[in-house]
Order: sequence, then C-alpha cells, then structure tokens
Amino acid sequence: AFWPEPVGPRAGIACLFFFEAMMDTQNKRPLVVAATAFAAVLAVFSCYEAGKQYALSAQSLHVAQAVSTPTAVTSRVLPMPNAHVHTYSRPVQQAATVDDERFEEVFSVASEAPQQAAPNKPLALLGAVSIVAGALTILYAKFKSRGYTQLKEDRPWSMAMAAEPNPQYLCKTTAGEFTIELYMDQMPISAANFMDLADSGYYNGIHFHRVIDNFMLQFGCPYAKDPKHPRCGTGGPEPGSTYKVGDKTITRNGGGCIPDELTAQISNEPATLSMANTGMPNSGGSQFFINTVHNDFLDWWRDDLSPSRHPVFGEVIDGFDICMKIGKAPTDRRDSPTPPIQMISVERVK
Repeated sequence: AFWPEPVGPRAGIACLFFFEAMMDTQNKRPLVVAATAFAAVLAVFSCYEAGKQYALSAQSLHVAQAVSTPTAVTSRVLPMPNAHVHTYSRPVQQAATVDDERFEEVFSVASEAPQQAAPNKPLALLGAVSIVAGALTILYAKFKSRGYTQLKEDRPWSMAMAAEPNPQYLCKTTAGEFTIELYMDQMPISAANFMDLADSGYYNGIHFHRVIDNFMLQFGCPYAKDPKHPRCGTGGPEPGSTYKVGDKTITRNGGGCIPDELTAQISNEPATLSMANTGMPNSGGSQFFINTVHNDFLDWWRDDLSPSRHPVFGEVIDGFDICMKIGKAPTDRRDSPTPPIQMISVERVK
C-alpha cells in the first residue's frame, strides 16, 4: 500500500500478517477463518504481481539499454501501449536507413511485451486491504484468546480436575426436582463458584426471579428469597469472599463477582447452565440461568450474533421436564412466576 512500485514490500507484509494470523488463531471461528483466507489470497496475488513486475522491470531495462548510446543523439517519440509516452534516442552518425531499421526493431520488441506503467492503484488498494485484513485478524485472534491464555497460565491445576468425575447436584423446588452436572473438567472457576455457594446453603430458599417461556429460567439472586423484593436480580455473593479451585484461591471482587471464564466453547443449548452477568466484563456472581431453547446468540465467542458473553458451566442431566414446566409458568410484568417458585435446597449427590 505504501510502496506501489515495486510490490515486493507489500507482498512481504501481507504474507507476514497471514502467517502470524495462522499461528495466532486458536479457534476456528468463521470470522477469523474468513479474514485469514482473504489475507492469504491477497498475499499470494501480491507475490505474483511482485514477480511479474520484477520481470517486466528487467525487460524494460534491457530494451532501454539496447537503444541508448553515449554519443550525440537525436530523439524520436515512440508510442508505448498502456504506458506513459517514452522518448528513445538514436545516434546521428549512422546512416538513416540503418537507424530506421534499428529503430523499428526496437519498437517491435517493445510493442510485443506489456510495459511498466504508472503505479497500479487497484493493486495498491488490494495490498492495503490485505494488510488491514491481516492486522484485524491478528488483533481479533489475540483479543479473543487473551482470556484463554491468561487462564491457561494461571490454572495448572485444571489438568488435575479433568481426572475426577464431574460433581452432580440435586435441585429440589416447589415445582419438582431436577439434577445438574457441573463441568468441573472444562470450567473449574465457574463450577467451583457454584459448588462453594451451594455447599454453604446459599441457594436454599431463593426463588426463580425471572422466567421467560422459550428462552430461559434465571435464578440465584439472594434478594429473591423475598419474591417481591424490588432488588430481585441485582444481588450476589459477599464482596471479597473466597473459594478454592484445587490448590488455588479465587477472590470475588468488590461486587461479589468472579473472573470471566471464556475458555471452553460450549454453546447455550437447551438444558445447559450458563453464567448470568450485567453485560460488563467480570460481572458474574451467584446468578445463573437454565436455557430452555438453543440460545446461541448468548455464546461468548459469537460476536457475530450479539455482544452477550455467557459461558456455559453445566447442564441438567435429569428432570429437564420440570424446568420446562417452570418455563411455562404464568408470570407478572417483571417476568417473575406467579405463584412464586422456590428452590428448597441444592444438595450434592455425587
């Protein structure tokens, strides 16, 4: 883009961005794959044009040398196809017939081959697009993988978790019972947060404060022990409280929230448990929701569908019909079930 002629530097930069993007992309997301492929095509095209320009430059130099001498000269203008008008010189000492023959020979050679033109603006534009595409691909891949890299470095204990069976909890409600499994092997930070709260009795007596048919069931706000509390849906764990994940201690922030665990790409399919949040980074605490339909637009890596980022950390493995029944319950204007549906207890069974 910055060196229209030759295109060698542009081709090199395009290739650099392409290979960097290939190495830096850890997940085959459609946007990243498309941008990388686009950068690859333009990089190859730029390399091809660089080689062609080099060959044409050498040919132009050869033609120019063939008609130039250091002697006194007179000029004759040659019309060159697809190029600027060039002035070639011939010596005055030679016979006119010889000059004309030599001139026509050179003109014939020059006319048969494409000539080097002014800077190729479309090609320069393509080069610029290739550089921008490559740069955006790298930034996107680094942005999306930053949480994964940080968590991978901070949690060597996650591999040990994978060897243990995932914990299961029985949820008893006034509408029936269902059993959930937590993905401790894939989402240890979020799963251990739930376990810490459930084992302490935190969830016992809390009501479902938000239920939307053909969408989800939301639960876990401490204010919802009173189903009519005006702050239902805004509460969370004690600020600064801690819990263990293996040998590592996780400290909840000033709002009682835990770090976003944007690692495993588990979609928000029916029966999955997903972290609720305010839409801001690291704003999930005790609240979660159970998907009753496939809400893929809530997947944390699907920026092409919505800005929502809700990581899945478990699923209902038994009694999902009870969840569907709760989803069909009548609700008030705040989407709270009427009559209220309470979580009597959450107890570990495995």
